Amino acid sequence: MNTTQVNKNINLVSNKQLFVKKIKASYFRNYTNLELDLSSENVVLFGLNGVGKTNILEAVSYLTSGRGIRKAKSKDLTFKKFDNSSHEDIYWGVHASVFVTNKIFDIGTGIRKNYNSRLVKINDECVKQTELSKLTKISWITPQMLLLFHSGMQEKRRFIDRLINIANPTHVRLLYRYEFLMKERVKIINNYNDNQMWIDAIECEIINLSIKIIESRKKFVLDMKNILFKSNLNNEDVFSDIYLEINGKAEELLDSLGEEKYHSQIMDILRKNRNNGISSFIGPHKSEIFIFKKESKQEITFCSTGEQKIMLISLVFKHCDLMESIYKKTPILLLDDIIENLDEIHKRALFEKTSQHNSQCWFTCTNSNAFENYPVSYKSIDVNKLQKNFSKKSELKYA
Repeated sequence: MNTTQVNKNINLVSNKQLFVKKIKASYFRNYTNLELDLSSENVVLFGLNGVGKTNILEAVSYLTSGRGIRKAKSKDLTFKKFDNSSHEDIYWGVHASVFVTNKIFDIGTGIRKNYNSRLVKINDECVKQTELSKLTKISWITPQMLLLFHSGMQEKRRFIDRLINIANPTHVRLLYRYEFLMKERVKIINNYNDNQMWIDAIECEIINLSIKIIESRKKFVLDMKNILFKSNLNNEDVFSDIYLEINGKAEELLDSLGEEKYHSQIMDILRKNRNNGISSFIGPHKSEIFIFKKESKQEITFCSTGEQKIMLISLVFKHCDLMESIYKKTPILLLDDIIENLDEIHKRALFEKTSQHNSQCWFTCTNSNAFENYPVSYKSIDVNKLQKNFSKKSELKYA
């Protein structure tokens, strides 16, 4: 199943900050009982289309908080022919031993019957999903992500917010709370508009959260600009020609008025709108995200598909540089079909960057020969040969 390949002219990269040492998946997608033993080496999953390469990456992505690389609902992940009558009330599970800065942590997650969210355990202790974000940092690039540059601003905001949350795990909590309160406000306006104190309290918290979200995004953009500037001072990098902007009426008001006057003015807007039966208002939920090529200042939406892919890779790597510079921890990278349609210059640059990456990198491809010139050793796994047959004796582990 597993083979190790290496370009013997270059030394093996070791001492990774973060890597998956072992991973098991039970009744997950097309796998009934998947088990992989690994090391700190990067991993190349190769095989025919549809054999389950991306499913393995998805299992790894559930070792941090969120809905994984496909943003799937938990019950949609269950093995299609799964019969839970023989396995209590568990639908699917992922268990892994993860090396995090000189320590091994056992991470388990899965979904049980009648639960709306997945369960998470770290070292056999039940924890909130946000604890995973603090422990494990995982980032990814998938072919589907290129579509977000042609979709609405909501998808772009989600992408940037995910990058922010990798660095700052409190960011997503602010977003969830903000979105929840916006929905509650609409319900109150539609049903209980006479409860002035109740809606005032909710609107006050919405404004406080909006300030924190805007400031969190602003700090991220500034940090990314600083990383880009520093990297360009030191070397020529084919993946360095991007910069970010986040604009909106709320951002403009906060910058011009300051927090206290911003709070007062947004409160006035909220009250005026609801008195007129209008639930909408300005805020970070309407922010606009722009990603530009540094030299031409061309926005990514208007670039070719190949340029968009290079800019996306650039953004993710600059984010990794930020993590290393500020937090001393680079994320595990999941790179699904990443080398497809890359020219040789960018393919070599990608190989060089990932071979020097301080945490584990996972790749998928259809042909393992595509990595024959990879500069360091890696674990090569033929996904065609991985067993996917049902076994009643296999243990369903999620922690």
